[in-house]
Amino acid sequence: MRRGFWVLLVCFALVAACSGGSGETTTAPPETAAATTVAPSTTAAPPETAWAPWPTDEWAVSTPEEQGMDSAVLVDLVEAMIGSDGYDSVTVVRNGYVVLDTVLHPFPDDTKHHCYSVTKSVIGTLIGIAIDRGLLAGVDVPVVEILSGDVPATVDGLKASMTVEDLLTMSTGLDCRDSAFYEWEGLDAWLASDDWTAHVLALPMAEEPGTRFEYCNGASFLLSAILSEVTGQSAAEFADDVLFGPLGITDYSWLANDEGITHGWTDLWLHRADMARIGYLFLRSGDWDGEQIVSREWVEASTTPQANLATSTDDYGYQWWIFDALDYAYALGFGGQYILLAPEHDLVVVFTAQRDDWTLSFTTEHIVGAIASADPLPANPDAQSRLTDVVAVARSGPEAAAVELPEIARVIDGARYEFEDNEYGFRAFTILFEGDGAVYREEYADAVVEGAVGLDGRFATASPAQFEIDGIERTSVFRGTWRDDRTFVIEFRSIGEALWGKYRFTFDGDTARMWDEILTTGDDIWLDAVRVE
Repeated sequence: MRRGFWVLLVCFALVAACSGGSGETTTAPPETAAATTVAPSTTAAPPETAWAPWPTDEWAVSTPEEQGMDSAVLVDLVEAMIGSDGYDSVTVVRNGYVVLDTVLHPFPDDTKHHCYSVTKSVIGTLIGIAIDRGLLAGVDVPVVEILSGDVPATVDGLKASMTVEDLLTMSTGLDCRDSAFYEWEGLDAWLASDDWTAHVLALPMAEEPGTRFEYCNGASFLLSAILSEVTGQSAAEFADDVLFGPLGITDYSWLANDEGITHGWTDLWLHRADMARIGYLFLRSGDWDGEQIVSREWVEASTTPQANLATSTDDYGYQWWIFDALDYAYALGFGGQYILLAPEHDLVVVFTAQRDDWTLSFTTEHIVGAIASADPLPANPDAQSRLTDVVAVARSGPEAAAVELPEIARVIDGARYEFEDNEYGFRAFTILFEGDGAVYREEYADAVVEGAVGLDGRFATASPAQFEIDGIERTSVFRGTWRDDRTFVIEFRSIGEALWGKYRFTFDGDTARMWDEILTTGDDIWLDAVRVE
């Protein structure tokens, strides 16, 4: 949207500012599958049931009661989401049937969402498929043998012993320092390098590989580089052939770097229905309509604790998280994106959001809590009607409120305010008040962004700010409120991204001060501006 805006997103949401490839590839014939030796699983297989039609083309839909769930509890879920800012959507699948699926205002119904680190679980799945097909010998292969062209001239014994499994379990031994714990220091460094693969491989070793879990985005990027090496395709192209295509996932975006290596740690954009398809594949032990997309053994290994997480209450498998206490496995992305599997309940849950936390408590209380039986329940027309009504409210947003403008709105209407020199690229802003709405205009050194502002308590979705970054169309929507007779607050939502915040403008004669607050990350800046026309 603007330079400073997206610098913050890179730093806090793991978005690499690189030009990337599309999801369009040609289909290659499948390779011969090879056996894989993996650890046994503690995750129970889903109960035997009369499965729903496979959702390759579309999901089958059912009432909650037909799948043994209480609609009244799901009403509580949607109401809680409406009351908690930052949720974009929820999808609940039980026994292969969608029992609840809704977006929340202002998120459009048919829009892809940035998955962030949910991407890692997809990369892990593709590694399993490559092993199943004999393209990769197994998880015990040393990384330096596969990526030999990018290995430093001198490699110590620790680095030479680092295996594919160490990457999968985030137990590389590398001194990555590329997560929020280190304020993205390592991530910034390798994104700025000329050769990302060589840079990550050249990182010093902090300890013996395989001994300790340390979250490392570079590990997932190396998995993507390995896929490029052993398949001759980018991870996105390989996924299109062997994973996305068979599952019916056709509309997605996945960025790549200048060398054509897919961003294996983030930057996959999917529809929520397609996120659910990936979860359903794992719930069905890698089978999809009679075709074993990824081996049952790999699914079990991915969702079984594999790493030593001394610093976490959860466990980690092969690029999947595990909440062992409740036998859940989940793919988790920044800002509240996740795909949760509860095999005991034959359940897949997908959330997309713009929050700084995630929603296991919502799943446990309001979704698993809605499960009353393995068998159908009696129909409950009253609760089902209430669920339909609350979903309608979630989608439409709050009722429009009366608009009242203070006297200062007339004074600043259409006036151009120029910012002091700043590192974020801000040049100027203008606010125009038009009837019951407004238009907000931001100027930067190399761009202008303009969008409608709702003044009635609702986001102005009809005329959003639209722009393009990394070949992906981006959209932001705005709504504004007067905090007092000289303070105007514009709340923004970046559609499909975990980015949500506010601009607060305080006007004093011919000057203004803007406070730019990114609520998803807690970051903020102050800038002063002067009226020039």
